[in-house]
Amino acid sequence: MNKRGRIFIFIVLFICFCSTVFAQQPERIVRKIVVENNKVVSEHTIVSQLKTKEGLALSTSTLSDDIKRLYTTGLFKDVSADVEDMEKGVKVIFRVEEKATLKEIVFEGNRRLRTKKLLAKMQTKLDEVFDQFKLREDIEELKKFYAEKGYSLADITYKIEEIEQSVTVKITVIEGARVRVRKILFKGNSILKKGRLLKVVKTKRKGWFNSGFYKEKVLSEDTERLISFYRLEGFIDVNVNTLIDYNDKKSAMYITFEIKEGKQYKVGQISLGGYTIAEKDELKESLSMTEDAIYNELKLRDDISALQSFYFDKGYIASEVKVDTVLNAGEGSVDLSYGIDEGHVAYVDKVNVSGNTRTKDVVIRREMRLFPGDKYNGDKLKRSRQRLHNLGYFEEVTFDTAEKPTTLPDKHDLDIFVKESKTGEFSFGAGYSSVDQFIGFVDLTQRNFDLFNLSSFTGGGQRLRMRMEFGSDRKDYELGFVEPWFLGYPLTMGFNIYNRTRDWEKYDERRIGGNLFLGKEFGEYWNGKVSYRYEGVRISNILEDASADIKLEKGKNYISSVTSEVMHDTRDNVFNPTTGIYSMLSCEVGGGVLEGDKDFVKYYTKNCRYFPATEKAVLEFKGRAGYVESYSNTAVVPIYERFYVGGANTIRGYKERRVGPEGEFGDPIGGRIMFVFNAEYTYNLAKNLKWAFFYDNGNVWRRPSEFKWDTLKLKSSIGTGMRVKTPLGPIRLDYGYALNPKEGDSRGRFHFTMSQEF
Repeated sequence: MNKRGRIFIFIVLFICFCSTVFAQQPERIVRKIVVENNKVVSEHTIVSQLKTKEGLALSTSTLSDDIKRLYTTGLFKDVSADVEDMEKGVKVIFRVEEKATLKEIVFEGNRRLRTKKLLAKMQTKLDEVFDQFKLREDIEELKKFYAEKGYSLADITYKIEEIEQSVTVKITVIEGARVRVRKILFKGNSILKKGRLLKVVKTKRKGWFNSGFYKEKVLSEDTERLISFYRLEGFIDVNVNTLIDYNDKKSAMYITFEIKEGKQYKVGQISLGGYTIAEKDELKESLSMTEDAIYNELKLRDDISALQSFYFDKGYIASEVKVDTVLNAGEGSVDLSYGIDEGHVAYVDKVNVSGNTRTKDVVIRREMRLFPGDKYNGDKLKRSRQRLHNLGYFEEVTFDTAEKPTTLPDKHDLDIFVKESKTGEFSFGAGYSSVDQFIGFVDLTQRNFDLFNLSSFTGGGQRLRMRMEFGSDRKDYELGFVEPWFLGYPLTMGFNIYNRTRDWEKYDERRIGGNLFLGKEFGEYWNGKVSYRYEGVRISNILEDASADIKLEKGKNYISSVTSEVMHDTRDNVFNPTTGIYSMLSCEVGGGVLEGDKDFVKYYTKNCRYFPATEKAVLEFKGRAGYVESYSNTAVVPIYERFYVGGANTIRGYKERRVGPEGEFGDPIGGRIMFVFNAEYTYNLAKNLKWAFFYDNGNVWRRPSEFKWDTLKLKSSIGTGMRVKTPLGPIRLDYGYALNPKEGDSRGRFHFTMSQEF
């Protein structure tokens, strides 16, 4: 390149550089944002919508977007923006023209529903910028509100009057007659009967307990409910339509469900593939649907879960089960082909605990039945979850066994997530009990106590309770402590110290003492416990017409005894059991080599069995029996070691302790042999509320010679009641009807009790 060419290129580059430099403008910084002409909408509301901010560089594209953004709020007719130079930057001025303001809402024709109630259902408010779109939504909401009250044919219209930026809305309501569903008909249901279908639909005709008001949304859902119900019964091709008709006055509605049932399909051939570790017959035992059974989509999903659970229990946590269905329309059958991908046996690598903010990890880990190195097992996981729930520390317990990369391909972490509940309770109050009359109490309980955690005294899994009760017939003071893992071993250790005073009808009884106990689990469901009791018992203030058995115990005596207990507990939930067994057998020996003033041996057993009657109902059978006898220097079993029956906790419908032996003046003196049987059916009405029906039976006998078939004289009662769980403790209200009352006693009796769970 010659010299003249090089000069030309240099000049061109220089010109380009200068044009670029001079084309750059210095950044214009927004120093102030001003809003003008706004009267109803606050400046803060407008500025909060802007992307243009003070202290940032001015952008014309952002300014344009801000104008569009203010338009989309629906609050303004017109929006503009100007930019003015000022010292060290610019000032941005947003000028707005607001839409009209709503000044008045007038209702006409609403006679059944007050204007105040209608206004409360509307989002449109006075003295705000009027939004017609929001008003349309309000009109639809008002129509739904009228329909809920039975005016499903109500017609609601509106008019808008605007004068000088002021809007008046006039809403006209034609309520019409109140419409109630009088008949619900089904057509085309040749196989499934009307009674079953009526239980499926939520729309109800007018009756004693139903208003019968028509609700469009509920009726639409009823159509889907009927289709789902039919499909569960094998009617895969079912079709349901709804027809609505009225009487001449349009005050009564007739709803007809037109049903085309189609064929009821059954299960055809069932085939299984992909299995290697199990026999075909063994897998088929897990299936609830068999060949020629009615095809049910819900049961099909359950069967898939059952097959996966079968493999999970054997350690194949990554197994998958898929099913192919072949519809044979001509034959009316569905062939099922299960495909199984077994995967490989999985072992626990690490056990990770999360969600526990107060409870120590060790408290959770010691309840687990799966540990690092163990093969995954569904039964052990289920039992682990039960044990954690039974602690009463957690609202929720979940396990995650999802496949995760670990050190070895056949090892997978087990993640435990818990959601803690409140375990500390401080309660006080007063009430009335049919057993203890008027009572007041103060209770401090911590079910997750930690004696060595000085900062909060929680998280160690111990239990502490301090309680004081006082009433017209009773005064109790108690301190209790339980350590479920004594010195780090699975041994339960605890004690109770108490001072109990009870004013009976013809004498006063006071007990001061305590007990110390040690327990241990044997296997998964068995438990043994040994306890030592030492207490002083004083019988005083005996009336002249008290029986000889009572007068015989006047004064103070000391009890020294050892009790051994064996328990078997398979309940799914100790706080709210629905299935399982609880059995307890105990033997208490007092006196003898243990010293003390009274020598006796007491045997006692309690056995409960729970059955899930329905999803919301539980049937409980409970039997209790006891026998006590004296020996050595004690000729007669003292009255305070005998058995008493009758009242809220034994046989309802009878007076407290009034079933069984009486003294020469008619006062209860207890017996040496006791038997009580209770059958109770509870139905869950709502959260923390249950309805109960019961049958009670039993008696107390003074001596073994009376315990004969022809002299049993069992007392029975039937009744109903409510169970309510409150923050202060469970409340039980029962009405018992005595079937074998004594002469002069009333047959019916209410029993009210409130207790604290610990």
